[in-house]
Amino acid sequence: MKIRVIHDFYDKENDLKLRSVGDTLTVSKDRAEYLVRMKIAEVIDSKGGDPESPIEAQG
Repeated sequence: MKIRVIHDFYDKENDLKLRSVGDTLTVSKDRAEYLVRMKIAEVIDSKGGDPESPIEAQG
């Protein structure tokens, strides 16, 4: 899934690399859901699925 960073954070899964606002990343579905839940990223492309964010779709 592709996500866009909406709040700066240090990526623990990538040697504490600083992820800045506006950066786009391709991550697993689980990682995307976690980052969205933490309010530091938003889903911009959920390949092959519903265009809605998986978090928003659950209600």
